Amino acid sequence: MRLDDGDDSGSDEGLNLTPLVDVVFLLLVFFLAATTLAREEVELDLRLPEARSGAAPGADRALVVNVFADGRIVVDGRELTLEALRQRLAAAWQRDRDQAVLVRGDHAAQFGIGLQVLDACRLARIQKVDFAALPQKN
Repeated sequence: MRLDDGDDSGSDEGLNLTPLVDVVFLLLVFFLAATTLAREEVELDLRLPEARSGAAPGADRALVVNVFADGRIVVDGRELTLEALRQRLAAAWQRDRDQAVLVRGDHAAQFGIGLQVLDACRLARIQKVDFAALPQKN
């Protein structure tokens, strides 16, 4: 009669892949979320004007203010009034004195709305303001 001493040298359990699958799943979710958030500003229904000195809009850490043809102002996917925009810009300047602003205006937007956005930037003491434009086609 043979007693089992607990030695399972003949059985091979293999490698546990559960932690690896968890890490790969988390990375996949992270990259999907990052890609979705990065495209949010680009997918807005704006037709930028063209300019000879225009360059493709791509501000690194600039606060992007979108001005639509109907006069709506959208920042980070939220529609704001002019007063709310002023408060948002002032708060951004308080956090970072070198805060930059990129104004993306529809080519059919009224000049007055763009001027009011520029005025809001000046009242918030923001010095770095750029207007987005597409390069002019020859």
